Amino acid sequence: MQTNVQIKSLKFPKLLGDLTHSNQFLKMFSISMAGITILALVLIFVLATRSPVVLTLNPNAQPINQVSLPNPELEVQSAMRRYLELRYQWTPETVKQKLAEALSMIHLSAMKAYLGAAANVVKFSTEKLVSQRVYATILTVDLRRRNVQILGDRITAIQSLKAAGDLKLELSFDFGPRTKENPWGIYVTKELEKQ
Repeated sequence: MQTNVQIKSLKFPKLLGDLTHSNQFLKMFSISMAGITILALVLIFVLATRSPVVLTLNPNAQPINQVSLPNPELEVQSAMRRYLELRYQWTPETVKQKLAEALSMIHLSAMKAYLGAAANVVKFSTEKLVSQRVYATILTVDLRRRNVQILGDRITAIQSLKAAGDLKLELSFDFGPRTKENPWGIYVTKELEKQ
């Protein structure tokens, strides 16, 4: 008599082993995905906070060398020196032309007052043969208040008799479009001469 003994394996331990193996795999997968997500977030943060790269090209698609931005105080000083040259340095022959050129540096809100003052200067200079030169020594720029304090010397010649005096001037300004005549884009809004 032969008996066949069949051993039945229990399915529960095998199922438990498979479940444990799947659980370990899911844990490792979750940890890996969390690490990749954190790495991606850090990379996105770094890229989002970095300043943009601006590619400057000329009309022929050639790169243009990048230059640093100009110092705003130096730009204002340069514009105000040019304004002083046009507005306060003239002879009877050039006064009309210089004051007309200075018009390109006057803000629209101050245009009427400037034209009235310029007409008086032109009339006085041509009738009395007056010429004037100024030498600005100190230009103090206040960007927050948008004004410039100017100290210097003024030399006025009336029919060849020269007189020297102090130049104390406060110019208020505003920013506007840059033009060929006014490449700084700085416009005088108010002029105040101090004694």
